[in-house]
Amino acid sequence: MEDSHISEGIQSEEKSGNSMSPKLVVGALVIILVVAIVGFGSKNKTNSQSPERTQLTITPDSSKTMGASASSPLSASSYKDNTYSAQGEYVSPGGDEHLQVKVTLKDGLITDAEVTPEATRPNSIKFQGIFASNFKPLVVGKNIDEVKLDKVAGSSLSPKGFNDAIEKIKQQAKV
Repeated sequence: MEDSHISEGIQSEEKSGNSMSPKLVVGALVIILVVAIVGFGSKNKTNSQSPERTQLTITPDSSKTMGASASSPLSASSYKDNTYSAQGEYVSPGGDEHLQVKVTLKDGLITDAEVTPEATRPNSIKFQGIFASNFKPLVVGKNIDEVKLDKVAGSSLSPKGFNDAIEKIKQQAKV
């Protein structure tokens, strides 16, 4: 008698709609799939529009088509091609420190760069050396206006001195 009572309860739950219907399960799966596809698509779209990957190159033939001219800001640099140097300054926990930065510019791009450590305190000497050995790939080939270093190979203060020198070099090189 008890078994028939339990079986009646299960049948009544199924009839009342408390169990998940196949349509509901399929609908939930479709929604999850759409959300996943939209999320993945927007992530890829964002990544493909990052400034590091987006470049505009204008050749003489395409400049006629696009309406650009030789005096266009896209083709002209606001910096004179040359080699410049400046002393960058920053404050370490031990006090003021300096480093020498030498940069070669061509069409606003850094084609070569060199850092000469000038630190006087042991920790600053160590970190300027680390910085000088690792900064170059982060700046060579980049537009000088886009170069701003934060932390390089564990060195977080030497980049401040480098950035200071870059700002001074930009002033020297302005057309």
